[in-house]
Amino acid sequence: MTGVLFAQIKVIDKENGYFIYLKGSNTKITDAEYLNYAKVVERDTYDKYRNDEFEWEEQFGKLKNKFNESITNADLETTYTVVTAVEFGDYDFTNEGFPVSIGEGTFFPFNRITGWSEASDDSVFTKSLALKLDSFEKYNFFAMPKVDAKKFLQGRKNRYGNVDREVSLQISYKLAAFDSKEYKSFKDLALANNYLPLVGIIEKIEVYDASDRNKVKKISELVKK
Repeated sequence: MTGVLFAQIKVIDKENGYFIYLKGSNTKITDAEYLNYAKVVERDTYDKYRNDEFEWEEQFGKLKNKFNESITNADLETTYTVVTAVEFGDYDFTNEGFPVSIGEGTFFPFNRITGWSEASDDSVFTKSLALKLDSFEKYNFFAMPKVDAKKFLQGRKNRYGNVDREVSLQISYKLAAFDSKEYKSFKDLALANNYLPLVGIIEKIEVYDASDRNKVKKISELVKK
């Protein structure tokens, strides 16, 4: 998974994803998990104060409040964006556009926070986050008039005649409710594989030509065909 290339928009990453999961799943935070948060997310503060029990008592209280605030402030309603790359197939002269194939079950894993191994085995911080976009595999076509498509391919051809068929997708989505059928259909599989599940409901998928990083441009939208 790549970062956002094309606009200043909201993304879910390892910095906010755990708080989003904890809020959406309504997970009860135990004293052990507060300590895991201190060890993993607030490692510098933990190392600085943990050997002085008087200072640590004060700092740990502050860290608990910070953890709680991060969960409370997690945004479950906004539109988020993820960017990825796909290959497009040969031009469809009948429907005037390019087919795209996205594998069923595709999801986006996130790296764990550095220092996750300091947490206890049952902590959320020992797990990776996984984002699945509902019905992503059904989006399989982007339109382009023949004249434009011919020019588009010509511009992506190297001196040996090979065509660069990779395009970037900027996917806008909202989080599925944690009690929705879309979420439940992914939840058990993700948890069984040590992932914390998040599910997105796609709003739109924009197709970008990013072959020249200095001239990234939108060329179409990916739709269900």
